[in-house]
Amino acid sequence: MDRYPSVTDYNRLRSASPPTKKCIQPTLCLTGLAGVSKSSLMQALERICQLEHGPEYLTDGQQLRITPARRLEIDGQSALQGVLRSMANPLALQGRKKLSTDALMEHVRDWLLATATSILTVDEMQFFTQSSSASTKTSQLIMALANLGSPLVYVANFSLIRKLTQRPQEERDRLLSNPIVLHPPTAGDPWWISCLSEYLSICPATFRLNVEADALELHRYTAGLFRALRHLLLQSYKETRAEGKLHVTIDDVRRSYKSSAYSSHRKDVEDLNSLSVSDYLLEKRSDLVCPFMELRPHTISKTKATASHLSSARKPWPELDIPSAMVESTLSSGARKKLKALRSTTDQPSSEPSSTTVIRLPRREPVSAQSLLQGAQTLREALKDTRRTTKPVTKPESHDA
Repeated sequence: MDRYPSVTDYNRLRSASPPTKKCIQPTLCLTGLAGVSKSSLMQALERICQLEHGPEYLTDGQQLRITPARRLEIDGQSALQGVLRSMANPLALQGRKKLSTDALMEHVRDWLLATATSILTVDEMQFFTQSSSASTKTSQLIMALANLGSPLVYVANFSLIRKLTQRPQEERDRLLSNPIVLHPPTAGDPWWISCLSEYLSICPATFRLNVEADALELHRYTAGLFRALRHLLLQSYKETRAEGKLHVTIDDVRRSYKSSAYSSHRKDVEDLNSLSVSDYLLEKRSDLVCPFMELRPHTISKTKATASHLSSARKPWPELDIPSAMVESTLSSGARKKLKALRSTTDQPSSEPSSTTVIRLPRREPVSAQSLLQGAQTLREALKDTRRTTKPVTKPESHDA
């Protein structure tokens, strides 16, 4: 307000000042499992960055909307031109249907400066191209948005990140050098309890669930994915109301977990549990595996609940190794017997002392030309002796009768 007391002064000073030198702004990638609330986090960032007295700047009959953090949804756009037009000043594009991409880029870059956009977030990029393998269009879109002059944060799932890893090195260095991986909470994380409390606080009279006592079981059914938790609670409410009941209990949640409406989420949860103990599904479910191996957690949902998270009024479930049980359930009866025998053998240490001894082999002399000649001469003499001792086999003469 001190430097630009009015929009007229603001426009005059911006036009009179020399163009600023373009500098490369950081490009960050926010990734994580589907349903871990990446989009919700970007929406929260946009709300946090709102101005205290509102974004509208009104003076001298002009209006300017200040957007410190701007969130862009691709929303089915199929080309870069459509994305840039959605970001441009609508008054500047009136009556101008044909505009080159370079002119649009220059206009959007100036418009972001005019609206004081300090960070640009891009979401729903998986809908930009429907191809299962193509990554050229997506890479070009991210690079174009990164050249608009504002720091860029783009949201991408694991599948899109794997496509970008196939791009040339200079593009990977720009697009994937600053990853931020958002992991789901474990069953023992305090913020998992806080999240459950927030979800259930909407209808506390309807959901008769004990947050601390049921936290571990709800985590087993959702793997800590917030979208799966929301779907599970909503499905439990639907089925409960269809039966004429008014309250949702943990038994209703267990029944909804087995329902066909939750089958897609249930498949993801079971595969996540399987991947935590085995790499059998590594290629089939690469969309569930973090592409940044150094940031990949050792376990996803296999944790022990602490005593503070369990209610004294209800006894906790026995500690079960669910992923191992799921793998063993696919074995035949013969394979289970062999596995049991192997476990009993490995659990009992051998009582007989080991009588093995280590015999050191003689040291081998280095190979030289002289040793090769000596070996060749020895081989020739051995072959000569063999020819002398070996008598030719002669056929017996046949006599005519």
